[in-house]
Amino acid sequence: MCRLLGYCAAGEVPVASLIGDEGFHQFTALSAMHSDGWGMAWYEAGQPQIRKSPLRADETPEYDKLAQQPLGDLGLLHFRWATPGLGINDRNCHPFSYGPYAMAHNGAIHPHDRLHELLPPEWERQLVSTTDSERYFLGIMSRLAVHDGDMAAAIAGTAADIDRLFGPNSLNAILLSPQELYAVSWHDPAKVPEAELRRRGFTGRPDEITRYFDLSYRVTDDAVVVASSGWPQPGWATLPNRHLLVADRGTLRISVQPLRPDGR
Repeated sequence: MCRLLGYCAAGEVPVASLIGDEGFHQFTALSAMHSDGWGMAWYEAGQPQIRKSPLRADETPEYDKLAQQPLGDLGLLHFRWATPGLGINDRNCHPFSYGPYAMAHNGAIHPHDRLHELLPPEWERQLVSTTDSERYFLGIMSRLAVHDGDMAAAIAGTAADIDRLFGPNSLNAILLSPQELYAVSWHDPAKVPEAELRRRGFTGRPDEITRYFDLSYRVTDDAVVVASSGWPQPGWATLPNRHLLVADRGTLRISVQPLRPDGR
């Protein structure tokens, strides 16, 4: 399981400033539990720039240095809690990129011995990692042409197929294109791994366990920010389950639309 933060801003901005010093400190503290790596993505000249590490974010000077720099107006941040059986290394850290797109995922897709079924062979050969998450991402990429570049349709169709054929607990994701930010909320609150959360030190109430997979968002005149739960988010709106938020990079306008089970 992982933590996600995505943003689209009016100008180049440090990630840390988007949620204030205290908010950034509280969000970063989630890396103590989600300690199997971190990653960031932002854009330069229309292409995603990726930095990632298998180390714990709050113990890595590079993480804090990058978070305090105005890297761009569109980007994401990811803390990894590795799915058992998927190695902790650079290749398996998020985000993943393909052409002008980048994505980070929170969740696990089971069973592992069938993950190769997620992709056509020609796409399976393009994998850099051994993760279910990169396969989910490449599944979306493989559908873009089929849907004439309609990213929302590609996301909906991929999520629906994975949900039908596998047993994901969450397909939550932040996906970036040069023009938009996409936040995917698709999860099963009944599949939150409570025992493992408690083992890792989570002390929240049962209702906080139920909301573990929630994604929330905040829209201001200067930015759209979407983030995972687990830290104070007063005034943020919850992105409904099985819905997609799309933020336009040029205007900061957002739309929230259902991700239909039939993938349409």
